[in-house]
Amino acid sequence: MLISVVISVVALVLSATTFGVNLWVGHQAAVRARKPVLVFVDDPGAGCWTLQNIGNGPALDVIVAQRQDGEWFNPVRARPLAKDQVLALEWLGHVSGTGLGAEYTDAEGQLYTSTVGGEVLRTYEGRRLPDWEAQERRTGTALMRRYWEAPRYRTGAARWATMPSDFRAG
Repeated sequence: MLISVVISVVALVLSATTFGVNLWVGHQAAVRARKPVLVFVDDPGAGCWTLQNIGNGPALDVIVAQRQDGEWFNPVRARPLAKDQVLALEWLGHVSGTGLGAEYTDAEGQLYTSTVGGEVLRTYEGRRLPDWEAQERRTGTALMRRYWEAPRYRTGAARWATMPSDFRAG
């Protein structure tokens, strides 16, 4: 009788473990099925940087910013990007002296960040750029511009909404 109890307990543990692993794998597959992935491309044909969604789901609440000397600046609220859509970042032109970052959410509200600097592109889960929306709520001052209102970036031009960052790529 003792052996049958041990076999039953082992079978129950294996079943519970298998169930847990399958649940986790299914969740990961669901995330991959809806996850947007935004990449920056310096597109000579467009005459400027572009932001392309190469992921599987829409990128919502998109914010694009520049980074230089440890500070993020010039946040611009861009339009949502459906799967395989491209947005010309005309206000950036072919700027090459700053890093770029984009923060965005998927359809479930999960936050992601993509950065490019020094020819290295990275994507992350979570926030890596400053929270300009929270700063706007605290101060009552608009810090982000809409993409159709953003002035063309010029080296040495005045920056808006500059915020220090301890972000380190890698």
